[in-house]
Amino acid sequence: MIPTSLMSLIISFLAIYMYANTTEEIVKVVTAGIALICLFLSFVFAPWSIVLLLVVSLMIFQFPLLKY
Repeated sequence: MIPTSLMSLIISFLAIYMYANTTEEIVKVVTAGIALICLFLSFVFAPWSIVLLLVVSLMIFQFPLLKY
């Protein structure tokens, strides 16, 4: 499951890179959709220990963007 998660994470990072470096609207919409789907799939395929580590780290380190 870790190779599947890593592959999905790499695809999402490539989609985010393409989103940041293009000016066409259709390409931006498609790459944003691909990035969101792949990020979700990387969390689904990741082992529970990694998901738990990410959730706990988000709860401990309160980023300014998460404050309301």
